[in-house]
Amino acid sequence: MKRPILALLSILVLTSLACGFTVNIPTAKVGEKQTMTINEAYTDAKPTELTINMGGGELTLQAGASGLVEGTVEYNIEKWKPEITRDSSEVTIKQEVANSIPVGENVINKWDLRLGKDPIDLTIEAGAYQGKLDLTGIPLVNVKVKDGASDSKLTFSAPNPVRMDSFSYETGASNITLEGLAYSDADVLSFKGGAGNFTLDFSGQLKRDMRVNVDGGLGNITIKVPKGMNSRIQLSTSLNTISTTGTWTVDNNIYSTSGSGPILHIEVSVGVGNLNLVSE
Repeated sequence: MKRPILALLSILVLTSLACGFTVNIPTAKVGEKQTMTINEAYTDAKPTELTINMGGGELTLQAGASGLVEGTVEYNIEKWKPEITRDSSEVTIKQEVANSIPVGENVINKWDLRLGKDPIDLTIEAGAYQGKLDLTGIPLVNVKVKDGASDSKLTFSAPNPVRMDSFSYETGASNITLEGLAYSDADVLSFKGGAGNFTLDFSGQLKRDMRVNVDGGLGNITIKVPKGMNSRIQLSTSLNTISTTGTWTVDNNIYSTSGSGPILHIEVSVGVGNLNLVSE
């Protein structure tokens, strides 16, 4: 937890030295650990819009709440106490981290949350964080994740209880694994990354055709498709390396696998990077 925040501080300091002028970096004092309990009910709207806005830290997310969202936030910087706002359709849990770069080690910012059984539009906005997001069993209508330099795994291990309209994930220089994406039952899925290592695993079973857009920037991308799934991957890229594992049919810039049922349509655009296509 402390490494991403301290790394950010180091970058700011080195940048100021390289530029030859002084930057007054606002700091925050590390204190005793505090725990905030969260227990929020659904709004009147269906689905409820839930936004989780946190700084650098650790986020664990899974099913199991009796209401909209339950859990705890542990922190040891006073300014980082989250604020909860709600109206007739939206609940927002927001942490104010601007102008509060911590000094020293043993920084704590740990979120452990559970979501409920009614439909949810979920938005996650985070800084440099470590994430373990198990979305299995949560009825998600829309999902939007946007983070900075992160090390995160997002998983579906069973079919989404409701049909999902859209799923988007945008990240920076990160290590990201998205697993069980066929189970999300998303109509449209988009992924955008900077430099880093990104794995998009479409294991599970498609209920209908899925359209996917992947913009990998400078990253190394692995796309996994289960054996026996119909898939069409179209490349628009200047990649250094494209490698395949398993059986693929190649026609110009279109890579395909054969199977029965709905079709997985993927368009991939990557700058300078590597793409690994796996069918197994």
